[in-house]
Amino acid sequence: MADSRSRNHGRFLPVVLLAVVSLGVWATRSLEISVNRVTVGTIVAGTLLVIGALTLPALILSRWQSERE
Repeated sequence: MADSRSRNHGRFLPVVLLAVVSLGVWATRSLEISVNRVTVGTIVAGTLLVIGALTLPALILSRWQSERE
């Protein structure tokens, strides 16, 4: 019964990172990003940068921890 509950979460972080990168490329090409004012593109790009900045170290540290165990 415990085996049915355990899932492989090892692919979750790379998928999130790939989605953030692809959405970031889309946001920079499609949306208006201005340095002087707040736009929708600026908010989307900033949010994607924050998510990417949290996901990449989590991915690196989770792989490092799994190698140690």
